[in-house]
This record gives sequence, structure tokens and C-alpha cells, in this order.
Amino acid sequence: MADTLRFTLKFPFTTGAGVNLTSVSIRRLKRKDIAAAQNFAKNEADMEDMLIAKMFGIALEDLLEFDIADSKSATEVLREMSNGGELSSVLGRSAIAGAENAALGDSELGDAGLPALG
Repeated sequence: MADTLRFTLKFPFTTGAGVNLTSVSIRRLKRKDIAAAQNFAKNEADMEDMLIAKMFGIALEDLLEFDIADSKSATEVLREMSNGGELSSVLGRSAIAGAENAALGDSELGDAGLPALG
């Protein structure tokens, strides 16, 4: 049996239930999960949130507390899963690519992490 893959948060937080959430296990989604999300969701963003919460086995309310960097990485994991790709390759990538360069001033990104003007 394969090892359980885990998603480690770059920015852990305490859930509404008082649990310090630092990582979550990843469960492969099934067609029935997509059908349930389609019945629940009013739009694609809501459907994606429900699927990610299901994939991680967490409450939707806890997913909504993810830092934006963790949220972006979670979406990448979901998309890689839906494409049948290798999740470990997505999980091994840094959620904040180029952070070292930005600290040294060699990045093309401005102070807010947006493309520099000029």
C-alpha cells in the first residue's frame, strides 16, 4: 500500500475546533465527490472549495481560513489530481517560488509580490 500523502501548510493556524492545523492527509476524490460539489455549489469557486475540503478531510470553514499561499498550493494539488498527475511532484514544490530571490532584490516582483512597474 502506498504511503499517505500529506499537504503541509506554510502558514499553520488554529481551527474553529481549537486544533492547530499544520498538515492534512490527501484523499483521492471520486466521481461522487464531484457530483456532491456540483449539487452544493453556486459557482466554480464554491465547487473547488468543497472539493479541496473533501480532498483534505477538513471542514469548509477551516479551508476558508487557509493563507492565500496555502490556498494556491491546495488548488494546484486538486488540479494535478484531476489531471491524473503525480501529486508528490506538486507537493515537493515551494508554495512561494522565488522567495529567496525576492529577499535579495533579484526578483522581477515588486514589494507586494506583484510584477514591478517600469
